Amino acid sequence: MEEEQVVDIERKLVGRVPYYYGLKEGTTTLEADSGFGKVGAKMDPKTGALMYEKFEDWITKEKTIRQEVEISNIRFSKDSGAMIEFLESEKVHLGVDSSVRDHSASGIISVHNRSNKDRIWDVDVTFHEEMGIAKLDTGHIGAKEIEPGKSVSKTYGMFLHEPSLALEEVITTHPDLPESRVVIGGRQSHVVVQLGIKNLAPIEYEQVLFIKEVPVEMKNIIFPTENPEDVKIEDGKLIWKIPSMAHGEMRFIRYEGDLEASMSTPIPAGDIHLTARGDEIITNIVVDSFEAMCRNMYFIEADETEEPGEWICRFVVENTSDFEVDVIKVEVQDAVNSRVYLDLEDHHVAVAPGDRWESDSWLVSGSERPSFIKNLVLNVVPGLLKRTNFELIKEGGEYFPAALSFKKSFDKSKVEAKRDTDITAQLIIENTGGADIEHIFIRDSLPKYFLPPSQSMLRVEKGGIEMKENVGVHVESEDAGPTSEQMFFIRIDDLSRFGGPLKTGERMVIKYMTTVHRPEPEERIAAPAEVDARSRLPGPVISGQDTAGAPIVETMQVLRRFSVGKSIEQGSMEGEYHIELLYRNRGNNPISDLVLRDIIPENFIGTKYSVAPLEEPTPEGVTILEWSFEKIQPGQSIVISYSLKGEGEYHARDAQIFYNSQ
Repeated sequence: MEEEQVVDIERKLVGRVPYYYGLKEGTTTLEADSGFGKVGAKMDPKTGALMYEKFEDWITKEKTIRQEVEISNIRFSKDSGAMIEFLESEKVHLGVDSSVRDHSASGIISVHNRSNKDRIWDVDVTFHEEMGIAKLDTGHIGAKEIEPGKSVSKTYGMFLHEPSLALEEVITTHPDLPESRVVIGGRQSHVVVQLGIKNLAPIEYEQVLFIKEVPVEMKNIIFPTENPEDVKIEDGKLIWKIPSMAHGEMRFIRYEGDLEASMSTPIPAGDIHLTARGDEIITNIVVDSFEAMCRNMYFIEADETEEPGEWICRFVVENTSDFEVDVIKVEVQDAVNSRVYLDLEDHHVAVAPGDRWESDSWLVSGSERPSFIKNLVLNVVPGLLKRTNFELIKEGGEYFPAALSFKKSFDKSKVEAKRDTDITAQLIIENTGGADIEHIFIRDSLPKYFLPPSQSMLRVEKGGIEMKENVGVHVESEDAGPTSEQMFFIRIDDLSRFGGPLKTGERMVIKYMTTVHRPEPEERIAAPAEVDARSRLPGPVISGQDTAGAPIVETMQVLRRFSVGKSIEQGSMEGEYHIELLYRNRGNNPISDLVLRDIIPENFIGTKYSVAPLEEPTPEGVTILEWSFEKIQPGQSIVISYSLKGEGEYHARDAQIFYNSQ
């Protein structure tokens, strides 16, 4: 299952080498793999510059270039009051890594009556799409009539593989890393931001406007290269204006600044809002036909010549509407004898609003007053308007301040000189920053007299759970003796795979036991440690802050001197004895875990104890008394008294005291 997840991640990265931290046994530092830039666009890790000559590999599925397609044979007029309008809209939502979270595209076809007084009727429009991008349920839109200022519309979907404008943002906070959003908490970090836009649509975009929020924590912003575009920082925003972008054209900018980060609070990197418009549409919808009628006036003018009964006639169309019309067919016949005077088929004469058209004249003779049968076919000349609106929002994500603190301590602050003493070291490591920690590397000193611990004596806990599989140790130099200084390296890898990364506020506890081997008297042995870490996200090495300082172990010459004794005094009654035990510490060091024991002979019992003992009978008939004391300070004396009663005599040979102590 893990292998499948890794493969899936690599597919998403499209060729990028997955980021990892190199840490081999025997090494003393964490090293980063510089890798490649996002989705194949290589980045120079030193300068932070994207190698844009490789940018063609950025998107593998570009928009299909518009091929030669059928062009509508309809004549359009830009001044027409009957406008066919195409408006296509595309909305894109990108994640922090520039991956597409949501992408929608749709269009709307409208017939708009722009007149403020005339209506059009019997409206019928047919169309088709040449490239299969538009999802048209039908190639027709019509209306019985459209009142002034009104319109009829229908929507359609669009099938687009990728956004028309591709946007990529690359941020790095470290010169050796291609991408990084991790900064060191409480310090100033230099940040490089690069932005690239490419037009993948088959149309030209205009008025491209890019706006990005810039965090207030970023200071000293500069543009290291001359940008040909209109770029500026204004009111906490980066504003980038691009007048136009042709198909396949690309623009990019780079800026740098210093980021002042707190210890733990993430800093918003700033969302991006990108808009653009085009005077064409992405799809290629062809209008096949347009039919509409409007108010008009047509008649025949007849002028009698000087010769009575002889008339010069002509056909007249006066366009009294707000629409340009196309005179398609004109027929004129004599009403009496059906003689054809005018027959214009597919004439297609344009008559502008308020204008008139006259046919060629014809002569009618021998008529007192000529009469005609006339027929006219005309059509409203439409206008055509195409527009595209593009909008993109990209999540800016955050900068993550990383910080780490640790405290090292020993369970003993003093040890005896010239003796071996077991001692337990403890390191408490806490994530005090805002970035999850994935790897921890400890350089712990083994000063003079400290013997190297074994891995079996090491315990690593996170949240009270012991970790083993991802823990390794290494000692340098392993052949050094106890009189030499050594280093004890502990590495803890891949926390995400073993219970999850070390999150903000979480702690890791490391304990190990070692031995201080026969140190000289009056020594002060310092045992400092250093802790480095790497965050789960690519970022710089995090150096832990030592909050307690190096622990000190002092050695002292222990002089063991003590007095132990027992007195016996016969009581006033027969068979009664008064016993007193004495232990005095005459040395210079406390005595720990002192145990005093005494024996009650057979046929005797003990009474009147000044300190109650533990009593243990034996098969031989005697009873063992035992007193325990946790610590006896130098110069301190312990006196215990009690009485014996029984039959027989209590001889001097029975006056014994046993003890043990540390």
